[in-house]
Amino acid sequence: MPTPNLSPRRWLLALLLTLSLFPAFAAKPLETTETAEADAQTAALVVRRLARDDLELYHRIDVQVVNGRAILTGSVRTRQGLDAIVKEVGKVPGVLAVEQQVKVEPTP
Repeated sequence: MPTPNLSPRRWLLALLLTLSLFPAFAAKPLETTETAEADAQTAALVVRRLARDDLELYHRIDVQVVNGRAILTGSVRTRQGLDAIVKEVGKVPGVLAVEQQVKVEPTP
């Protein structure tokens, strides 16, 4: 409803300007939410891939995915095991890059 101080034309113009600016403010949080959801789904896929029997016994890996980049931390028993894990993580849909911060710690 128009206020007594604004004419109907000015009120309509103010309303149109407000509505035209609103999508610009709302767009960024939506993109951030979509990225966070995609990263969470990708992280779940990576964890699932690493839980396979042929990889699970040889590592203690934590996974975080940020903007499609999988960040691996933790430890593995052998360098070959680390190479296999990095290769498998790189195959997961949604992973654009793999950053490994994993230590090789052989078990005595």
